[in-house]
Amino acid sequence: MKLLRRTLLALLPLSTLLAPSGAGAQAPAWPTKPVRIIVAYPPGGATDMQARLVGQRLSEKWKQPVIVENKPGGNTVIATDAVAKAAPDGHTLLLTAMPFALNPILMDKLPYDSARDLAPVTVLTTISNVLVTAPETGIRSVQDLIARGKAEPGSISFASTGLATSTHLSGELFSSMAGVQLTHVPYKGSAPAHQDLLSGRVKVMFDNGVLQHIKSGRVIPLGVTSAKRLPWLPNVPTIAEQGLPGYEASAWYGIFATGGTPADVVQQLAADITAAIRAPDMEPKLEGIGATAGGGTPEEFRRFLAQETTRWGQLVRERNIRVE
Repeated sequence: MKLLRRTLLALLPLSTLLAPSGAGAQAPAWPTKPVRIIVAYPPGGATDMQARLVGQRLSEKWKQPVIVENKPGGNTVIATDAVAKAAPDGHTLLLTAMPFALNPILMDKLPYDSARDLAPVTVLTTISNVLVTAPETGIRSVQDLIARGKAEPGSISFASTGLATSTHLSGELFSSMAGVQLTHVPYKGSAPAHQDLLSGRVKVMFDNGVLQHIKSGRVIPLGVTSAKRLPWLPNVPTIAEQGLPGYEASAWYGIFATGGTPADVVQQLAADITAAIRAPDMEPKLEGIGATAGGGTPEEFRRFLAQETTRWGQLVRERNIRVE
């Protein structure tokens, strides 16, 4: 026993040197290599712009390149699947939107398990839509639209940027609450939808990327989908103010990591992204695309996802919306 005790004491200085400092073992530094943000939408849109804005700020903080990759298609499934199958080390992130929460309801089969293969990090931003129409339609208010829709059922078409997007579900919610039949015309992105809206091929659109067209007078804003008026459109009333109390529909954009990413990395991601998106100098940049900074903890985002899935899932089932 004495020999064993002397041996252990002799080894003690060496073990002290080798032991990690602090109360416990420290996690390895992160990130250790470039971080990819895979965006579920094409380049040039609001989602892509957000990724590049926050990516630049994170790159400065992390001292690592942040690379934005666009993988549109499949109602966000292509990008989501790429992140679901990535290494769970926090170096591959997903920037996606509302369809992520609804795809398990909209589709019979997905190549990933949303709950198991993706780890919620934080809400990046929220964006309220604006209900707009071309001047030539003669529609000047929400009440005009409802009256026209009831007088001529099915004659009012509304454009969206795709199935189960906020631009689509805003219209479906309007149809349901107003008791009018609007004809949905989905497009692959905002550019072709705007083109047909401006040309009169579709009558109205609920969208968050039309500020430039409003300022130029090429479209007329009829109402905003938020619960309160927007600071950058203070004279445009909410849809709820115009005869549809309780109407509210906003787009959200969120960051996910691969499922199985260490909890401390996910927490750090949430904290760093929150600080980046809420920085004072970020506000005017977000306002330019009609966005409001999000942020928060992974737990808060998880609760928010559950609420959104329940709320919009009910509408999806009521309106029999499916993605083939």
